[in-house]
Amino acid sequence: WLKLIRPLCSLQPALADCTRPPFATAQLQMAAAQQEFTARVVGAASQGAVGAFVAATLSAVTEPIVNNVLVNRVPLAQAIRELDGAKVKAFLQTTLSTNFIKFPFFEATNVIMSGVDLDPFLRGTVTGAVFCTTTLPITNYRFRKSMSMEITASSLYQAYLPTVLRDIIYGIVRNKVMSGMVNLNPEWARTNA
Repeated sequence: WLKLIRPLCSLQPALADCTRPPFATAQLQMAAAQQEFTARVVGAASQGAVGAFVAATLSAVTEPIVNNVLVNRVPLAQAIRELDGAKVKAFLQTTLSTNFIKFPFFEATNVIMSGVDLDPFLRGTVTGAVFCTTTLPITNYRFRKSMSMEITASSLYQAYLPTVLRDIIYGIVRNKVMSGMVNLNPEWARTNA
């Protein structure tokens, strides 16, 4: 192969690497694109993990208070007084485990969907619907655990419609805002800043 192609290379000095079979360059480009895509997905999931830790820590304290106020209809001051440090610590295990699934999953799903050529509205709709359908059982498990309520198979998709609508709206807004930010500064969008 090289004996045949080298004389042609001297005639075409503009070719980047004549000694490589023509398909090899395309394969290398595809491999590089795949590595870049994988790095973006892993990076997004890592950022989600950081957010998951912060949110889980805050949620372990605030969710029992809010749930006590909303479900048991107690005054805020009473809900704060009834907050039990041992229960917060135990609930932190639940919030950490659920957030370490949900946050990285959303970020990875969003990056994967960003590679699909869709209008930001439709991309956000799909992202929100996939995210909610996949993670609502985790959210409901966590809620029921924080309230010491019975967990059944039917309770895991409780409140699906309002939750999927909320997540779709979030996905749409996030994709529209991201699209607008990229259009404002395309060079910055190509960085990891």
